[in-house]
Amino acid sequence: MTSNRKSAPFGTWESPISSHLLSARSVSLLGLDVYERSSKLYHLEGRPAEGGRCCIVEHDLLPSGDITSRDVLPAEYSAQTSIHGYGGTPFIVNPATGDLIFVDGKTKGMYNLSPRSGEVNSILDVDVSTPVRYADFDVCALESNWALAVEERGAGSDEVDRIIAIGTSTKKRHVIAEGADFYSNPRFSPDGKRICWVQWSHPDMPWTGSLLYVADWLGDGNVGEPTHIAGEALKESILEPRWGIDGTLFFISDRTGYWQLYRLDVGATKARMVNLKGLEEVEFSGRNPALGSYTYAPITTTTILAAVTIQAANRLVIIDLKTETFQFLNTELIEIRFNALRKLTDTKFAVIGSTARFPNSLYELDLADPSHKRLIKASAEVDPVLSTFFSKARHISFPRVCGEAQGEQAHAFFLPPQNPNYQGTEGSLPPLIVWLHGGPSSHVPPGLTMRDQYWTSRGYAVALLNYTGSTGYGRHYRERLDGKWGILDVDDSVSCVEYLASTGQIDRTRAGIMGPSAGGYTVLQTLCVYPDVFTSGVSEYGVSDLRALAEDTHRFESHYLFGLVLERAGEGMDEEEKNRVYKQRSPLFSADKIKSSLLLLQGDSDEVVPPNQASDMERVIKEKGGDVKLIIFKGEGHGFVQSISVRRAVEETEQWFRRTLVRSK
Repeated sequence: MTSNRKSAPFGTWESPISSHLLSARSVSLLGLDVYERSSKLYHLEGRPAEGGRCCIVEHDLLPSGDITSRDVLPAEYSAQTSIHGYGGTPFIVNPATGDLIFVDGKTKGMYNLSPRSGEVNSILDVDVSTPVRYADFDVCALESNWALAVEERGAGSDEVDRIIAIGTSTKKRHVIAEGADFYSNPRFSPDGKRICWVQWSHPDMPWTGSLLYVADWLGDGNVGEPTHIAGEALKESILEPRWGIDGTLFFISDRTGYWQLYRLDVGATKARMVNLKGLEEVEFSGRNPALGSYTYAPITTTTILAAVTIQAANRLVIIDLKTETFQFLNTELIEIRFNALRKLTDTKFAVIGSTARFPNSLYELDLADPSHKRLIKASAEVDPVLSTFFSKARHISFPRVCGEAQGEQAHAFFLPPQNPNYQGTEGSLPPLIVWLHGGPSSHVPPGLTMRDQYWTSRGYAVALLNYTGSTGYGRHYRERLDGKWGILDVDDSVSCVEYLASTGQIDRTRAGIMGPSAGGYTVLQTLCVYPDVFTSGVSEYGVSDLRALAEDTHRFESHYLFGLVLERAGEGMDEEEKNRVYKQRSPLFSADKIKSSLLLLQGDSDEVVPPNQASDMERVIKEKGGDVKLIIFKGEGHGFVQSISVRRAVEETEQWFRRTLVRSK
């Protein structure tokens, strides 16, 4: 039997998955909320075609099965926040009135929006002379004129975090908690008598050590003495506290080595773990620098719906709290992240997720038959023809074969080339793109993205690397990178190439490496340490000088580097030794060793990784006669959100890889 596919060099195949599809024809689904007294569901939508504006969209889920959808946020507003540098959930539905409270990314003000009339009114007098950012709201169900929020006020070293209560009718703020460096998750109990929150201080990040507190709500913006419930600095991370329907306080802790579900029953003084045999080594949440994560939802007093992470992929489970048993739901969803779940009724829920064959989308599911999903909104247009171009991600584990600690396992998702119209030329193997996630305490899941399919449909193989230090595999794997950033992640990148080449899946001589932020750092460091492995690299707003980053970066991550780069976070090391390690791990000071072609992509408004990190790298490589190109994107911060920027970044990267990784014959 002969194939109808054309033979053409890998990397040259024609594909309908265009840069236009990735930018102007795609949106980001960023969060959910629901008005439980009606059938109305709301989602936050990032729109590159509108300059990165974030719109609130309403969906009326009618009993007939029909769905009516409309934008409810007036065009002059954008619901977004830059709190802690990474932002967070910028809106909430008032459970009593159905109105929306949101923060506007342009004015930084906090507003009340009536979806019925479209009227927008300020609910808090903001002193515009002082920079201020808000996120992570909650509204008291019994006193709907009171809302909670995390407030970050000031700039630079003068920034201060607080939890505030806002009297929406008086436009006055009342400080509820202050003194810690950071706060998150302020939440009213269902009866309006208590509030909870999470706090942490340097050198911790919320995923390394954080504390859960509860206090009585006394009314009029006052609270009683807070009680410490769980968590310990540097030892135990507490995430996503959430009140159950009956007043039980649920939260997630990694005290066992995995982020597991716990409960504080009404009247109890000590929390206990929800013991789910068979789920001891899965994770109920993850590293989320943005505020407002929502990965589990109390459905009734006896059931919880959760998106658990198993080897960096997600599955939905329904938990029976009485028997402490669970059942996996029969859905194809394998990626459900951040603010992605909401209860609609006792039997139905909304979820944002992706499958191996369909991109991130908003669905309504029925607990009685979750295999049938009602599609509400897709992040990208997909038709049956386009889906024939999709490559399916496959989980792989492989040993570290270079550097220190050889033999330890690392993980990735591998996507082979896929195009129904093409095959590679006889005797050839595809070039490889190793993609590195940011963080570095994060992970890349296997759900379908147009970004990955853009490459595989053109004839590239893609490896989504969850290097040592990634989440989704337990605290031990996550903390194995402590003191070893720029070493183990680099060794894993090279080992991934060696594994795929030795198993005959890629061409060892045509390997590229790319990644954003912390992933961009690993790109640069890998090209310095192993100059003969990768032919080409692309760093998106990556770090080149660790000491400069530690001095210049924003407050949220100002101590993050210490634990990642320095053994024991630098304990017992003098400044000279610390500087030696920083220099050794900084690509800027080893850039003369780079032999690969390097493309640098950087936003000029990046507060997390300042633009000089890229320009300094370009300068040093040019001085050594290297092949380097720097592109600065105006108006972009830590991540590109404007359609024109997304499109140009994709097209420049393809041109770079086509020149450096593709053979014409």
